[in-house]
Amino acid sequence: MFMCLKTHRYIKVLRIAEIGTMNYWWVYFGFSLAFHNTLTGVYADFVSRNTLSLIRSFLYENKISFAVVINCRTAEDIRIMKFFSDKSIRIKVQTKCDAVEASSLLSVDNHKLGVVLDWQCSDSTRFLTQASEQKLYSKLHHWLILRFYENSGRTVKLNGDTIAQLRNNTHVTQSDDTLISTKERSRSTPHEDALIAALEPLDLPLDSQVTVTRPGADVNQVLLQDIYRIKSGLPLIFTPLCDWAPGQPFPFSLRRDNYGGIVLNTATVVIGDTWENFLNWRYKHINSLTKFHYILVEHLSRMLNFRTNVTPVNSWGFPVNNTANYDGVIGLLQRGEIEVSSVGLLHKTARMDIVDYAGETVCYEGAFLFLKPSLSDVSNIYTLPFSRAVWVTYLVAMAVFSYALYVTQRAESGLDESQGTQPLSLSDSLLTVVGIICQEGTTRDPQRISSRIILLSLLLLSLFLTTSYSAIIVSLLQTTSTAINSLKDLMNSPFTLAMNDVATSINYVNETTDADIKNLYFKHLFTQPYHKAFTTSEVGVEKMREGLYAFHGDADAFKIISETYEEHEKCRLKNIKMFSTIQLALVVQKGSPFKEHIRQRARWLKESGISDREYKYWIVQKPKCHGNVEGFKSVRLQDFYPALLVFAYGLVLSVGTLVSEVLYQKLQCLKYSQH
Repeated sequence: MFMCLKTHRYIKVLRIAEIGTMNYWWVYFGFSLAFHNTLTGVYADFVSRNTLSLIRSFLYENKISFAVVINCRTAEDIRIMKFFSDKSIRIKVQTKCDAVEASSLLSVDNHKLGVVLDWQCSDSTRFLTQASEQKLYSKLHHWLILRFYENSGRTVKLNGDTIAQLRNNTHVTQSDDTLISTKERSRSTPHEDALIAALEPLDLPLDSQVTVTRPGADVNQVLLQDIYRIKSGLPLIFTPLCDWAPGQPFPFSLRRDNYGGIVLNTATVVIGDTWENFLNWRYKHINSLTKFHYILVEHLSRMLNFRTNVTPVNSWGFPVNNTANYDGVIGLLQRGEIEVSSVGLLHKTARMDIVDYAGETVCYEGAFLFLKPSLSDVSNIYTLPFSRAVWVTYLVAMAVFSYALYVTQRAESGLDESQGTQPLSLSDSLLTVVGIICQEGTTRDPQRISSRIILLSLLLLSLFLTTSYSAIIVSLLQTTSTAINSLKDLMNSPFTLAMNDVATSINYVNETTDADIKNLYFKHLFTQPYHKAFTTSEVGVEKMREGLYAFHGDADAFKIISETYEEHEKCRLKNIKMFSTIQLALVVQKGSPFKEHIRQRARWLKESGISDREYKYWIVQKPKCHGNVEGFKSVRLQDFYPALLVFAYGLVLSVGTLVSEVLYQKLQCLKYSQH
């Protein structure tokens, strides 16, 4: 048995030896291939194990839910899609970048899109150039360019000294020294030079998101670097190297708020002033809002480290001959001659397709200014002392006393016929009561106690009512009206309206949809001669002192009022806004990469109080009323105009009645003479 077992083992060993001999060349080839891969670089295995994790980290940190992966290796498509499908990330894999247009592949509306490009793909340079021509390096497109393979058949690794030196380089402006220092230039490969040459002519604006990767010093290290250009025509800027390893979050992009002292073209509006006196404090009341925004832009230039080249113009920007072309500041932005405005502009729908509003600054404070009118200017003060209920009670009391007096007088005439007095009629009684109320007395003295009690009651009622009425009338003659509180109230009042002669005031009627404002222009302004409807601040403020005149002005008018008006006139000053809380904002070119930085810094200036401080310095505020004294006014003819009107109506009525009575008497005499 032992010999059989031994023989069986021997035969088994021989069979194994035969199999080993048959597969010897295959085993040898496998070991040779593995050894070759180890010698030529371990980064081939790095790509297969860690690249997907790198892409996932890149998408996750940038909050991107959809990405396009441009990969040359078709065999990896299924693996890529399965990996990201398990992570709930939508992925589209494109294997041939020369088979599709960049605009159709990378189109976005308002969502972020991740773009992962394998630099090893053929025609990748053409694809990058096409994306640049079609403005696909925007803040919505987040690019990740992978470089893990080298054309030379070996993987280039940076040593520790080179990496440390690159980390210390914050800005490198020469394209040949971007990813490799000058001393390491000889070690760079033609493949690295090709990537640098491909990126150099591209339009990579300040808000573009382009990240380039390369292997680090060890197998689990990836070096990341962002690439952008501050302004078209300037060299590319490469951020310091950042490390990434499996299991680590994708590093955040470094801040790009240092513009390196570049020059940005701006424009401001100079109207009614000279550039030499533009920042002179003595002339700050002229075009105050423009000067205020110019100072804000100067603050922004210091915060973002850029200089300004200012162009003075004479218009904010309006359509030229009803075309799509604009003049002034908007026209310069539309033609690309300036990057940002140094003046605040109103939000208008027609401008939205031409420019971008970068940051809100202040509200436009223009308003109709006027002196609060006397109460007699806007209402009949002779009906104001008593309420409607008091007037009704007063009339009812007169009617009751008139009838009571009539009854007592008739009774008195019937009881004492010896005196020969004629009994009063009802009209005579009413006239007597009115005379007593008006303190005119009566022509008949009552003889009986009942009549005297009624007469005494009437005299007491007349005393109380007349005293109260007179006191209130005297107070109302010196009282200003508070009835005008809105634009509609102002239009329905006897005020004459006028506006400052500037383009914004004249053209606003063509841009507003407010029915009240349109009625104001067409019924109150355009019905006047132009020089009266649109005038200077000096003329408008002076006419305000005459009364019943409202002038639409701002800081310029406030300065004149502060210098020329008396204290009691300042206390009567009132303003009503025509514009409903319109925000002014700085404006940049459409799609400008500077928009977000300017918006953030403008908001910071506002929240920190610097904007408010500059506003109070440059904008003349409404004069304050000290003492709350509106002064004494002499009684004018207009103040008792209603009383004169009653007198005139009474005079005409009495004369007319007299003429009628005379004619009636003559007709009666003529009639009797004929009979």
